[in-house]
Amino acid sequence: MKKTGNDLLPFIAMVIVQLGYAGSNIVTKIVMDTGMDPFVQTAYRPIFATISIAPFAYFLERKTRPRLTLSVLFQIFLCSIIGITANQYTFCIGLKYTTPTIVCAIDNLIPAFTFLLAVPFGLENLGLRSIAGQAKLIGTIVCVGGATLLSLYRGPVVIGQLGFQWKYAESSGKDINSGHTNFLLGPFILIISSVTYALWLIIQARVNEKYAAPYSSTLLMFLMASFQCVIISYCVVPKASEWALTPIRAISVVYNGTVCSSLALYLCSWCIEKKGPLYVSMFNPLLLVIAAFLSWILLREKLYIGIVVGSILTVVGLYGFLWGQKKEMEQSENDLEEEDKEENELCKADLEL
Repeated sequence: MKKTGNDLLPFIAMVIVQLGYAGSNIVTKIVMDTGMDPFVQTAYRPIFATISIAPFAYFLERKTRPRLTLSVLFQIFLCSIIGITANQYTFCIGLKYTTPTIVCAIDNLIPAFTFLLAVPFGLENLGLRSIAGQAKLIGTIVCVGGATLLSLYRGPVVIGQLGFQWKYAESSGKDINSGHTNFLLGPFILIISSVTYALWLIIQARVNEKYAAPYSSTLLMFLMASFQCVIISYCVVPKASEWALTPIRAISVVYNGTVCSSLALYLCSWCIEKKGPLYVSMFNPLLLVIAAFLSWILLREKLYIGIVVGSILTVVGLYGFLWGQKKEMEQSENDLEEEDKEENELCKADLEL
């Protein structure tokens, strides 16, 4: 019974995370279609994230926080400008020109891009002689191929519009499917967003090694990004009226800052501690399913054959990559066990002598 509880809680936590992300994509799309500039949307998000994560950093790490060096501070600055500022700008601008379903499909490219970027940094090996290495490479190729297909080809409609429509989506006066007039630009910008996130993961791994205070480092990242985003966004959108927060806009920025930054970070960190990073990444395709369903229900999004087939290929490629990664981890563990056995046998032989 205890084991069942230990398995159930991480599962529920990750489902909550994916529901939170899917809701963020829907609400963000709504407020931008009703006139909120993506630069303004991006400027508000790290501000509310900073406010919401500050209590966690203070109360959970005030006694264990290590000394902050200039080297670590510079790496945190790189994380803020790449993983938050650049990532969120490209995400919001890409979402403006496409749909939440495509956003979630392209998000599945992050593990593949992380692998491709980690190889030249020496954090990953291709290992093409092993089945696991071949699975990771083939999975990466299939992922990228699926994303390319859903970006370049629509084809006939598989599932048409639903009669019901959310009143906020209706008030925007826009049909979400008309956003595909720029369907090449949107996915291309979102692919850049995935690359920036993958690069952030690599730099963040270095930060974690030198500064073992994840909440404090994240707080600093969001704080730095708040200044960066406000300055950039104000230069692009200087009119004060564009920064006004209507009720739906306020809900969007507060929701994105608290649920999709602080809460999601805490739940993902907890699940990584309990189940490992591979378990967390396995839930990425669930976000695609939830977002597609909510977009169809609330935004009357049409699903085209290119999006469906491309999404399936992306998910299949992701699981192929994750399977290869799991096999590599198991092989590494087996190798360590064999080394330990050999060392123990040598010790016994020495004692006998």
